Amino acid sequence: MSQEIANPELSDRAASAGTVDLGKIAAEVRAIFDEYEAALVRHDNEVLSNFFWDSPHTIRYGVREHSHGIDSIRAFRADTTPVHPQRRLRETVVVAFSADSASACTQFLAPDTTLIGRQTQTWIRFPEGWKIVAAHVSTVNPDKLIVY
Repeated sequence: MSQEIANPELSDRAASAGTVDLGKIAAEVRAIFDEYEAALVRHDNEVLSNFFWDSPHTIRYGVREHSHGIDSIRAFRADTTPVHPQRRLRETVVVAFSADSASACTQFLAPDTTLIGRQTQTWIRFPEGWKIVAAHVSTVNPDKLIVY
């Protein structure tokens, strides 16, 4: 299951700017999210770092680390091992909330672990393009997972 969703309630900014095609915005962010995923699988750390907002306020909480600020995120990327090349995504959902904000949430699986990975990203459009301002990655044992 993969989907792009337009939030039915426009933000004040989007509403005052006229009708915004949030489905189009969600599809645009999904395309960039897919570029991010491709760079992650290639272990292209320079490209990956460029997807993040170049700010000390950017946050990435990973499975085993907390990165506060773009410098910490770059240090993590330089020190981390590649993800499994056969990593695959499932249940990816991209939601646009306005012309300039969206979230991307997905689960991921890899043949080298039985854990289910979960990834959430908050994307904001800046003058230089879409950037991740906050990200969270976690894993869960499927035997202990409760789904409501």
